[in-house]
Amino acid sequence: MKNYSLKIAILFCAVLVFSKCKPEDEVKSSTCTFSDAESKAYYNTAMKFANSPTRSNCNVLKTASLDLIKKFEKCDAATKAQIAQLTQQWNNIDCNSF
Repeated sequence: MKNYSLKIAILFCAVLVFSKCKPEDEVKSSTCTFSDAESKAYYNTAMKFANSPTRSNCNVLKTASLDLIKKFEKCDAATKAQIAQLTQQWNNIDCNSF
């Protein structure tokens, strides 16, 4: 069950990374978009964990995911409820089980 939740969380983060905010005036900042380097870095972090699910790689992915979620707090690409739910899912992941 933990692996299923982790896969869902990774998938949701990937969707957020590759989506962009609506180009409307109410968007407060450009933190909604990510450079190719940022997207690739997150993808590589997720793949490193997928290929080698260790405690260390889990902690790195968890931190990267939570940092990514924080960037979306100022963006309308996801609702506050979605962001809160995803943050809670990542906070519930126990990397000590790896």
